[in-house]
Amino acid sequence: MINFGICFSKEFVGDNPLRHIGSKLPVYLRLLELCQKEGWDIYVLTRKTYKGNGIFEGSWLFKEEKFIPVKEEVKIDLIYDRTGGIYFPPANEPDLKVFNNHKFKVLCWDKSMAYKEIGEYMPKTFWVGDKKGLNKILPEIKTEWIVLKPFNGLKGNGIFIGPKEQARSFEFIGKDPKYIAQEFLDTSRGITGITKGLHDLRVAIVNGKVVWCHIRVPVEGTFTSNAAQGGNLTEVDYSLVPESIKNIVNKIIPEFANKYDNPSYSLDFGIGRDSVPKIFEINDQIGFPKWEMKARDTFLKELVESFKKKIHDK
Repeated sequence: MINFGICFSKEFVGDNPLRHIGSKLPVYLRLLELCQKEGWDIYVLTRKTYKGNGIFEGSWLFKEEKFIPVKEEVKIDLIYDRTGGIYFPPANEPDLKVFNNHKFKVLCWDKSMAYKEIGEYMPKTFWVGDKKGLNKILPEIKTEWIVLKPFNGLKGNGIFIGPKEQARSFEFIGKDPKYIAQEFLDTSRGITGITKGLHDLRVAIVNGKVVWCHIRVPVEGTFTSNAAQGGNLTEVDYSLVPESIKNIVNKIIPEFANKYDNPSYSLDFGIGRDSVPKIFEINDQIGFPKWEMKARDTFLKELVESFKKKIHDK
């Protein structure tokens, strides 16, 4: 019997370990049910009870549409990682079967490393470090506006987008903030057939295939389109996506599959006024589609196919 687990960062409270999922809970439950159909025992996990070597002391067994608390140790054969950051999976357990692996999570977490990997497809990016490094970098930025981001930030927090001179008065956030700077990409012309103005187009890839796509549009008067910052999200049929973006996606897919053990991820694109697409960032944690979205089952079934490949890898 295969023990499959989906792992989160949160400590579980109450009688439902997926309480924190919110409106997308039915989609997560459908994933667990699809995994059950493979004949696996399904566990919901938290990294807070991880003991090493694939063993969790404290978990929830998903059985007959219910969650059953399990206090004793359980060894998990494959972990689907839904934790943020790079605290899990451990870097010192290379044989642990986790989807995605630590090496890929580090690539996505560190935006300066991502630029070293696929910089030819990204806006020109510079390492700033702490605030003292900004004055040295500003003359290198060739666009009138600049984008400042925490090198390991999430959900659009701590980002500055605006004129270079105003950037000097921007306060970096965090206890020991380290930032990158990017040349500004003006996406205000939109994408033909998809959107007319500022945008962030996300392409999600699982098992080496594009499984769903959506456009995020910022709230009027802002530039940040993250859902956490109030951006509006609309599903997009991938057939409508420009070939210039598809060409980049088709180059990255085999490269990442070979180098990072066939991960799941999304690529965020913008198209500038010169019609050239650029990648803003890579995300190792793909937000699940909503229940009513057309690509829901395509996304979930390719996840299961990836899990099966990982389980049977020797």
